Amino acid sequence: MDRITSDPSMQKIIGLKRYEANKPVKNSAKEGNSGPEKQDAVSISQESRIFSEKVENLKATVKNEVSDARSAKLEEVQEKLETGFYEKDEIAEEVADKIIAAFKTKA
Repeated sequence: MDRITSDPSMQKIIGLKRYEANKPVKNSAKEGNSGPEKQDAVSISQESRIFSEKVENLKATVKNEVSDARSAKLEEVQEKLETGFYEKDEIAEEVADKIIAAFKTKA
């Protein structure tokens, strides 16, 4: 591939231009312009800032609620494990049936 791209006649045919590494590229539009350079700027409206804050607050609230719900569920499961709830035959069968049903729906 390098043979093709280094050959000027092939570059013209396939439409490639080869630039030397670390060679500064001059912008012809800026040449001769001795005034201050224009810089890009981004302006975010107050309405957008308020909206963004509301979205972030909502995300934090939902995250806390989900975390609280998970904590409550984990505490419930921990209590059931400690009291031997899952050691009952009917509960073990029910759990096994749910596991089998879950695998059947995925297949």
